Amino acid sequence: MAIQLQEFAKQVLFGTTMEAKLSFPREEIIDTQPGSAIVTPRQLTRPKHLMLRDDGVRAKHPSQAKLVDEKERGKLLHFFGNHELLATELMALAILKFPDAPASFRRGLLETLKDEQIHTQLYMHRMQQCGIEFGELPLNDYFWKSVSSMEDPLDYVTRLSLTFEQANLDYSREYATVFETVGDDATAKILDKIYHDEIGHVGFGLKWFRRWKASGKTDWEVFRERLVFPLSPARAKGNDFNSQGRLDAGLAPEFISDLQIFQQSKGRTPSVLWFNPQAEQTAATNSTTHADSTLQDDLAYLPAYLSRQDDLLIMPALPAPDFLRQIQSYGFHLPEILLTQKKRAPIITRKLNDLRPWAWTPDSVDFFRQHLDTVTQPRPADSLWNDGIRELFSKSWSANWASKFADDSPTDWLAPREVYGKPAANLDELLRLRAHYAALGYRNIVCKAPFGTAANGIRCLLEAEVITPPLQKWLDHIRTEQGTVLIEPWLERVFDFSVQCEQGDSELKPLAFTRLINNQRGQFGGIITNGFTKGLVPELTRFLMTRAESGRPRVFDTYENQIAPALATDLSAKQFEGPLGIDAFVYRDAHQQLRLKSIVEINPRTTMGRIAHELEHHNAAGAVGTFQIITRSQLKKSATSNFSEWARQLTQDHPVQLTSEPKPRIRSGSFPLTDPQQAKQFLAVYHVREHIDQLTSVLP
Repeated sequence: MAIQLQEFAKQVLFGTTMEAKLSFPREEIIDTQPGSAIVTPRQLTRPKHLMLRDDGVRAKHPSQAKLVDEKERGKLLHFFGNHELLATELMALAILKFPDAPASFRRGLLETLKDEQIHTQLYMHRMQQCGIEFGELPLNDYFWKSVSSMEDPLDYVTRLSLTFEQANLDYSREYATVFETVGDDATAKILDKIYHDEIGHVGFGLKWFRRWKASGKTDWEVFRERLVFPLSPARAKGNDFNSQGRLDAGLAPEFISDLQIFQQSKGRTPSVLWFNPQAEQTAATNSTTHADSTLQDDLAYLPAYLSRQDDLLIMPALPAPDFLRQIQSYGFHLPEILLTQKKRAPIITRKLNDLRPWAWTPDSVDFFRQHLDTVTQPRPADSLWNDGIRELFSKSWSANWASKFADDSPTDWLAPREVYGKPAANLDELLRLRAHYAALGYRNIVCKAPFGTAANGIRCLLEAEVITPPLQKWLDHIRTEQGTVLIEPWLERVFDFSVQCEQGDSELKPLAFTRLINNQRGQFGGIITNGFTKGLVPELTRFLMTRAESGRPRVFDTYENQIAPALATDLSAKQFEGPLGIDAFVYRDAHQQLRLKSIVEINPRTTMGRIAHELEHHNAAGAVGTFQIITRSQLKKSATSNFSEWARQLTQDHPVQLTSEPKPRIRSGSFPLTDPQQAKQFLAVYHVREHIDQLTSVLP
């Protein structure tokens, strides 16, 4: 005697026992009476102990480290078993919702449903052997909610076959390896069977997806269009991306490539990052107007290295897929990229954690204005930018603060007050300061724009040098735009570094000490990671690392226990919060003694040193890196004609070598950090070597 497919599907979907859910009839199943389409039930029918939780209560997913314990493995199998049971029920739902679908599609659904019943039974049996009963832990309803609202068969294959089942091509293989590693071969064999079954399930869905999708569009285009947030292609992959399994399922290489680099939040509330490097210039004019910048466009990807999983990065153009795949292959996660060509951030309808421009200045406040109130903990615009915060961007403020600190903390190894700059409002004041410093033994002086970067905001005036017309023109321009010019004595620099900090509500926390590569004029050349004192002469190492009373090296102790607490008070008074960098250097005084100028300038924003600090986390143990920005003028000195060719040659000459799994680190190699195909004037690169002396050839 035969049984109708419709009746069998109802038994599975509406069954109140596991026997009803998982038993497959011995009788022939026919499909001659498909019946009318049903409406998705408001609540899934199940045995009472297996009811889905819709109140947010979830079981804790065991970490891989805990899977050496058999009961913890049983808990993980409890998650897997629920997923397989849900897949069984969703396939029954699809049979009942779409009675007019092609008979061969419905027959394929039946065969796939049978596989899912077997998978559920395998997991149930194995979790019981591990000491866990099915239903012992809370069961989450996300899978059901994501798929059960399907409106047509194309929805079904897009959401279930090509999203959740495709993701299992990664998870089943990944966890099979994990279970093998802890000696659980029985579970590993179950996962291996499920992996091979999933290849067929994805292939089945793909066949119908291609038959039903709109003509003239690629698989990838339709796949993206059909998934509505919070579903996205990001749900179609796991942690260990498995290209071969997808090829075996019939997915096209182009689809696989696009999926591999696609990123979107899977549920975590993201932060939004944006690169606005003209902070000092914008602060100087105190205007929301920001001109287009080649530097901003070329290096727009840099905040990606500060991002966390699921964060958003706003850029003017998408980086090339080859570049993103390369970065991903080196162990970096990729943020979700949002495009904008406007002076305002794109509209984002999702809930946001926070907004993280490179710097909070008038342009970034204006850029993010429509989102200021939509973040988890909104801050009023006047706490992000005000006259007090603007003052922090001035080198004059830094010099004044540092000189007071020098008075309060006199010691023979820190720079005295006299080396910190003073403002000159006109030429007469400049000349008086020049004479003042000469009387103290400083023959040369440095003229600085209060709001300016080291590259374009400094002019040196040597002892015998007269003020030339070009220098006079520059001085006049700075005084007209910014009111004063900061005058400092020229010091014989021997070691540059920066301190990366984060200001919270009332505490300034030093995060890292990064070693700078600057020329004698203080112009940026690069940053060494994981090598603060490596390769230094013993005299300099002793100077920095002599122990303070706290037991910490005195250079660390000075910033952690003296500068940070004092500076935090003044930052809080100005309502400043966020990343901050302190530039400093060691110099030789007139008696050839080493001294620390503890504050050259305070940068109340993200810095390149913060990028370098994050890059350091990807170095192999003991390896040393150098972060650099290559300019068009430097490129002209090479034998290559463009950044793409130069970067290709760089990676060929110094291929990246990674440590072994499970979390690869960079042992050696060189590669671009920003897209060389889009670079016009600037390209960020990273070099990693096993020893610091091997970096000599790449340092400027």
